[in-house]
Amino acid sequence: MTTVEKAAIERFMHGQVACWNNGDREGFMAHYREMAPERLDIGYAGRSDPNTGWFVIEEMWDKHNASFRLEVVETIVNGNEVAVHHRNCIKGTDAVIESIETYRFEPGRLSVVYFLKPPAQAIELEQFRGFAAA
Repeated sequence: MTTVEKAAIERFMHGQVACWNNGDREGFMAHYREMAPERLDIGYAGRSDPNTGWFVIEEMWDKHNASFRLEVVETIVNGNEVAVHHRNCIKGTDAVIESIETYRFEPGRLSVVYFLKPPAQAIELEQFRGFAAA
């Protein structure tokens, strides 16, 4: 079985966060294009969503990049799979959306699943795909 090199996975995991936090849309998307030139699947645990991964990742950037800063709590790389705990910090507030994210890397393909925990503070959650009514 062909696998994706650990160095490439680590470069993606660190690079996507750095580009997100620096507002570098081109760099962010380049990381995804490099790892998933054939197929990108993105889903939210507990939901069925017919949209393509490219639609989801572009929408996520366009709707949320200006409002969120990512903090990496933990990243665990195990072969071609990664589990990560991110804090999605809403800028200008103390509100945080905790996420556990899983990534599965295959040559030319990437599958991502987000598990989201609503913040303790009251905020409008319908704006977030992962919380929107199914």
